[in-house]
Amino acid sequence: THYVDVWVGKPYPQRQTVIVDTGSTVTAFPCAGCNNCGEEYHTDEYFHTQESKTYQVTDCESSRCNLGSCTTLNDYNHKVCNTRMSYAEGSSWSAVEATDVMYAGGPHDGALIHLDEAEAVSEEKHIGDSPQDAYVFELNMSFGCQYRITGLFKTQLATGIMGMEDSPKSFWKQMYNQGVIDEKRFSLCFSRQPTASREGTEAGAMTIGGTDTRFHSTPMLYARNVQSTSYGIRLKAIYLRKNGGESALPDNAEEQVVHNIGVGESTMANWRIIVDSGTTDTYLPSSIHSQFSNVWKEITGHAFNNSPMNLSPEELLALPTVLFQVEAHQPSIDEELDPETTPGLSGLVDAHNPHDILIAMPASHYMEWSEKSDMYTPRIYMSERSGGVLGANTMQGHDVHFDSENNRIGWAESDCDYMGLISGVADTDRS
Repeated sequence: THYVDVWVGKPYPQRQTVIVDTGSTVTAFPCAGCNNCGEEYHTDEYFHTQESKTYQVTDCESSRCNLGSCTTLNDYNHKVCNTRMSYAEGSSWSAVEATDVMYAGGPHDGALIHLDEAEAVSEEKHIGDSPQDAYVFELNMSFGCQYRITGLFKTQLATGIMGMEDSPKSFWKQMYNQGVIDEKRFSLCFSRQPTASREGTEAGAMTIGGTDTRFHSTPMLYARNVQSTSYGIRLKAIYLRKNGGESALPDNAEEQVVHNIGVGESTMANWRIIVDSGTTDTYLPSSIHSQFSNVWKEITGHAFNNSPMNLSPEELLALPTVLFQVEAHQPSIDEELDPETTPGLSGLVDAHNPHDILIAMPASHYMEWSEKSDMYTPRIYMSERSGGVLGANTMQGHDVHFDSENNRIGWAESDCDYMGLISGVADTDRS
């Protein structure tokens, strides 16, 4: 799962690594005093509240709770705002609401100490390209100071979570409401690395306040957001494309034949499908397993399941590419784009709806490699009663633009190479 650094407190900000989660509202991480909260597993120490001069617990006797509800806890001599969150896989956490100065990003290995006002550099110079610019976008953030966590939150690499739903509680919305960004939108561009480490692994970029077209190798194409606070799409068809391919546009249309798995659009219209960066894998309804598996077997010669597989690099790339056809955001359709030659449009698979969005999920994204076993495991699960989740492995290889200003979700294919972008290095071999 992809995470970012946030730096919290003054005068010396402390780093907390947080999972970027478009399926959650609250940003939260363990604070000093949290008992058995996984510090031995996490990238960072607990947040030491006593070392920050700007840290404040929300006193709900004099202030309104932004997160949770007003209650009495033994560690405080006044009522505090207490918030809790539970997740389907069994994890949970409890926290008190607090505020502190916070910024996201910047160099991974050290905090940026804010310049004095007399020394401050103009915002015109600091446009956000460089990690050194990050402190310009600091804010006074309401967050959850965790005192109890369970399940995967205890053993995961990241220390906490960054809520990115369309909610006044979310990280980006608090930035907007405080005037730190001008527009209600952000983009997540996820790449994939074979392994992760406590020292940090560069695997993409987050752009808050808009999208950076320099990441895009194809046009940004917009799907209609069918949810209010979360981000949802209307799925219209699922295809498997023979002989793989990384892009939605085939390298060779004659060899890369597309097969519709045969689930009707009227059936899919009843599904609730969300785009959730905090969910590592992709989940679809259990009712389609036989149809998906039958087409998979027709292409590969064996049924689809989630068992580990021994694959050579060539065998991996030859596995089917999964294509998701998604309803377009009608006001954003660009009639000048050719639906049959523009990557991400559906002209080659659906002549009746050529401007629908086509999202490619190649085997390099849905097959998870284990360093320990040297085997690959399919991470598309048909296990849901109805609806599903397009998780981080579907988002990979795209810059995904969550545009709440216009109630749409944009998709552009990308290698998401942030370090290459800011260093100005051109790599003509990247697709």
